[in-house]
Amino acid sequence: MKAPLRSMALAALVGVALTLYAQVAAAPLAPPTAPGAAASQYVPGEVLVKFKPMAGMQARSAGMAARGHAVLANLKLPGWAQVRVAAGQTVETALTAYRDDPDIEYAQPNYIYRAAALPNDIQYGQLWAFRNTGQSVATGTYAPDAGTAGDDMNIEPAWDHITDCSSVVVAVLDSGVNHTHEDLATNMWNGGSSFPNHGHDFVDDDNDPMDPNGHGTHVAGIIGAVGNNGTGTTGVCQRARIMAVRVLDAAGSATTATVVQGVGFAVANGARVINMSFVGGGSFDPLLSDAITNAQDSDAVVVTAAGNEANDNDAAGGARYPCNFTQSNLVCVAALDQNYALASFSNRGAASVDVGAPGTNILSTWVGAASSNTSYNTIHGTSMAAPEVAGLAAMLRAFNPQYTYLDTVNAIKSGGRPVPALAGTTSSGKAADVMSSLAYLNAPTGVTATVR
Repeated sequence: MKAPLRSMALAALVGVALTLYAQVAAAPLAPPTAPGAAASQYVPGEVLVKFKPMAGMQARSAGMAARGHAVLANLKLPGWAQVRVAAGQTVETALTAYRDDPDIEYAQPNYIYRAAALPNDIQYGQLWAFRNTGQSVATGTYAPDAGTAGDDMNIEPAWDHITDCSSVVVAVLDSGVNHTHEDLATNMWNGGSSFPNHGHDFVDDDNDPMDPNGHGTHVAGIIGAVGNNGTGTTGVCQRARIMAVRVLDAAGSATTATVVQGVGFAVANGARVINMSFVGGGSFDPLLSDAITNAQDSDAVVVTAAGNEANDNDAAGGARYPCNFTQSNLVCVAALDQNYALASFSNRGAASVDVGAPGTNILSTWVGAASSNTSYNTIHGTSMAAPEVAGLAAMLRAFNPQYTYLDTVNAIKSGGRPVPALAGTTSSGKAADVMSSLAYLNAPTGVTATVR
């Protein structure tokens, strides 16, 4: 069974606090680092000191004056003061001098803390899935194109903990990927001399999975467009390893044969997350089912789209595959609009569809005319919701390297945010929530304790 913590940030702060406490107890007056440490870590020319309770005001003033120091402010904690050091004196030198002062209990630098910066990608403000302020998406084609503030994936606090998912290979089984795109090129999987174009094309059976359609490039950008590069957009993972596996033709159609080969290629080459933003009809496909089972046996999470027919996938004759397969490594995703209502086109299924994610008016990378490397497009579909979750799966596995596929799937489903529109239309009743899933930890098992 799993149990959510209040916040991974809280756990991290507790760990930091314990570490700092141990360091202070061992050497309470040691300089923060060796002389010459980066001054940007703390305010130059200032230290914070704590006087011992028995040190009177006269002794404090005399000690400061003898050093050429001056109290800038008495902080609102007993005994603490903010002190300006003598002209030309370094923080390290001042702290060393205070080590032998019988009136000083503790001294430290005046450390600098900075607000966690958001990505500087120029179109970040259009990515309502990551930061919904109620903004109107300028190029949106799905109504409503303005939403409810806070109805988003809660990703910004998670980026304070991890932005780099490049330790996890994510295979995009789709129409290919424009792997030379300005916002994707440095986040592509390195296939070495065997696969110099970052994957394989099972439609034309060659080593260049370039995207003639745009769909796969859009999906790849949602997962892992390069973040914080002052260009275009960012993906869920600002740093990633995207493997391009072309299984859809130029018209956006695939066959069992191409998809099964694509899954096999992804697994054989180390993909731990596989995104499949496509849907087939109501017939059970045993070969594709076997391929997904093989991925499960290889510890890979498979994320797929629910479909765009406003269909109940649980109804008689309504099954849609891969969504309706039942392997435990599979996550099927419905689409939410900018108010976190179920998108009008999105398929649903109380048993077969697992979670929801933003899927309308989604801006991402595109192929454009003659495979342009600077094109972006805004489209919608459960095909856009699925890679939001695939990116989350990659982030979880990068942050928790010991996570199995099952740990990852459980964190996505159980760590999500309850959404009324998904109650009774998905198995979890939840929307993907990045920070909540990141903070979702296994309860310890096999642990005993003795009370003394």
